[in-house]
Parts: sequence; structure tokens; C-alpha cells
Amino acid sequence: MMALRAVAWITLLPRLLAEECSAESCAPRNTGSTFLQFTSRVRHSENSEKQDGVTCGGCRALVKTSSFKRCKDYCESFGHSCVAAAEEEDENCAVKEDYDCDEEIDDTSDMLCTCSKTPAAPCYSSLDGVVTDEGQSVGMARTSSMDECEKACNDKESCESFTLCPEWQKCFLKAKSLDGSEAVEQKSDCKSVFKTTCGSTGGGGGSSGGGSSGGSSGGSGELKVKVVSYNLYWWNAFDQNSWKSDGIISNIKENLRPDTIGFQECDSPSQISRRTGFLSEASQFKGAQGVMIREGRFRASNKGSRDLEATGKWGPRYVTWVKLTDESGKSFWHFNTHWCVHSEGKRVCNEDVRYRGARNMVRAIRDVAGDSPVLITGDFNARMNEKGPQHFLDSGFKLAVNDWVDCIFYSNHWTLLREGKGSSSGSDHKPVYAELALN
Repeated sequence: MMALRAVAWITLLPRLLAEECSAESCAPRNTGSTFLQFTSRVRHSENSEKQDGVTCGGCRALVKTSSFKRCKDYCESFGHSCVAAAEEEDENCAVKEDYDCDEEIDDTSDMLCTCSKTPAAPCYSSLDGVVTDEGQSVGMARTSSMDECEKACNDKESCESFTLCPEWQKCFLKAKSLDGSEAVEQKSDCKSVFKTTCGSTGGGGGSSGGGSSGGSSGGSGELKVKVVSYNLYWWNAFDQNSWKSDGIISNIKENLRPDTIGFQECDSPSQISRRTGFLSEASQFKGAQGVMIREGRFRASNKGSRDLEATGKWGPRYVTWVKLTDESGKSFWHFNTHWCVHSEGKRVCNEDVRYRGARNMVRAIRDVAGDSPVLITGDFNARMNEKGPQHFLDSGFKLAVNDWVDCIFYSNHWTLLREGKGSSSGSDHKPVYAELALN
């Protein structure tokens, strides 16, 4: 009789679970039809491949501890959050003992997990300075990382904006809502950042999908990428004063966490790979510059390089490139460069030389990538008002971020979500980064 009842529930339960768990949250409760299915498993309606949980009413599932030791792990395995956990009693969906969501439940074959949909992380936009009236303070976090600052604001219910000061390694949480139209003033390298509607660029910068620990391909097929450009100052920070390199490596691992990164003055990509533990060489490295990527994030192909015919005091200058494809099949090209610095004498480098390099680089991009999506990183050794950087804008590319002579450009295939500047951390350049979504 019990087996017949279990079979009868197989077709009904996914519909019940979908109805009851379709709300944005599901509070801990044990409502609805309480049952236990002994001989078969019903797939969770919102995660068809997850078969180790059966419904005990509402959003509560009976889960084998042999598959998941913690309810937190079970809920997160299909994109939900755990809101209640318990040891199950007598195979009747009753609670024997309550546990914390991240607490391991052992000495039993089954546990009860109550899951709710994980709310989408808010998006953020940044201004080019600090708002004149920052509003009421609701907390402070000691960090120079934009990601950690966003997390601190997300964790604070009353936080609507924050002021991040990387140089001071402080993030000041604020209760004031901003819309991007506020007047700003310059205070060191501090900037105001505020919650905004996802997809909006706000009034002063790009918006972020929240949580910048790596790009993704969303359910809609959207490819999101975090790209970084970083001049490592190798001869000084890795050779003459090697202790400085610890700060640079830590900055890459803990703060920047790129999907793809263009390095300049990088004499040993293998050392960067070994010390970061997650970056691998993707492009050729010519003239101590090239592209590295997060291991497992993309498949690298069609790598190459070209002499820009814009040689300065320190030798030839190149553009390097690689085609990157994610697991969904979406692909783009990443081009990286390091232009010559101003010099006189036999090997003159000036604005005209860099402009020649810019024209040759754009020609290379067109030859190699055609009309495909493109990201461009580099130390251009030129201010934005020079003819060289302006040539990218004149050629249809957009500027994502600029600090001093370091820039990231992108083609019109992308939507800019967020941009920023990191701490130099031992280099003589600040890294610049951008998060973009492929349209």
C-alpha cells in the first residue's frame, strides 16, 4: 500500500513543489502534504538533475546524509539558500533535533533541509569622486577590495551606498540612497558607490551584477567577463625588491580575481601562474606582455602577435592576442599591448610614434578579429588626449576605464557593467578593471 501511494505522488509532487517554492522566499515551515517516499526519488522541480531530496511539504526536503552532510551544501547545489536544518525522526518528516544550516548532521541517514531562493545580488554604480553629502554612516569595513565592500554593504540591511578608499584600506557604509546625479569632490582615490537597477549605468559609472569574483554565463546565455590590465613593474618589484611582489600577487588573488588579464612588464608568466595558483598563460608573451586567464574559465585558441613598428628606447613594441571561448560556445578576442615610453636619441618615442603604433594595432585587430567581440588592455604610455588612444575611439571602440596611462577599451558588442582602479600594491601602476556583459 505504501509503495502504491509513493508511486501516485511521483507525478504530483513536482507541481506542488513548484507552486509552493515559486515565491521569492520560503520561510521555515512544514505545511502542505507531509509524506515520505521510501522506494523512489522525486526530482526537485527547479533542478532536474538533483535527485537526493524529496518533498516533506512546502520548501522542506528530506535529504540523504550520504550525499550531503550539511543542508547548506544541499540547498546551494541548486542555487538556493538554506533557512532551516534538522535531523529527521522516524522517517515521518518530523524534526528530531534542529541544526545550523552549515552544521554537519551525522549519525543518521536523513536530514530535513528548508531551502529558499537566493535573492539576486544588487547591482552597483560608481561615481568619479566622493559625494558632497555622504549621509549617515552605518558601518565600516577594513578593505581595499570593491568586491568585499559590496559584500559588506549587502550584509548590512540599512546600507544603500558606500565610500571606498583603497589607499586607506577602508570602506565606509552609508544609509543614503544615491542616483548618480550628486555633486562629488576628490578625496585621495576614494569614490562613492551606490545600489542601482541592474543594467543601468547610473550617473557616473558602470553597474555591477554584484559579486565580482568571476564572470559567468547566466541562464539567459549572457557572458559576463571581468578583465584587468596590470603593469607589474617587474625589474623593481620582482627582481631588485622581490618582497614587493608578495603584495602584487596577493592583490591579484584576493582583490582583482580576473577572468582574463593583460600583463605588462611580466618577465615570467610561469611564476605568476605558480604563485597565484589560478592563472594560466593564454596568449604569446612578446616584449614581456601578454594575456593570462583563470584556469578552466575559457578555452584559448588562435593566439598570435604582431610588431607595431613603433620601437622606442627599450626595443620593439608588440600587440599580442588570443581568442577565448567559454563552455557555452560564446567567444571573444583579448588584445594586449605595452607602448613605448617617451625617449630621444637614436630610438625616438613620442606621440607620433605611438600614433603609428595605434594605427597598426587597430589594423591588426581588424585583420585578426574582424567584427567579433574584442577587449583591449594595455599600458599605452600616453594620456587619453594623445592621438594614439584617441585613435581607438575614432575607430569605434569605447573606453571602459583609464588611470594615468593604463586603459581598457571594448567593442560595441559589450555592455559595461562596472569599472574601477585597484591598489598598486608594489607596482608603479594601479591595475584597472572592467566587468562587461557580451550582448
